[in-house]
Amino acid sequence: MLPCQKTCPNYQEGCHKTCANWLLFQRKQKEQREAKKAYLRYHMTRCAQETRQLESLQVRRQIW
Repeated sequence: MLPCQKTCPNYQEGCHKTCANWLLFQRKQKEQREAKKAYLRYHMTRCAQETRQLESLQVRRQIW
């Protein structure tokens, strides 16, 4: 179900394919997803780096 289906006065079946508001909504969603991915990528890299640094300080490293 489309989020605009109940609130848009101009809604018709299949109109979301050419609707400017829908395309704007989709673009914002994509930007938001990309920002979240970048945030997670950055922090996962930092966390992995810190984990490696802490493991290197151990007297005996665990072998997986």
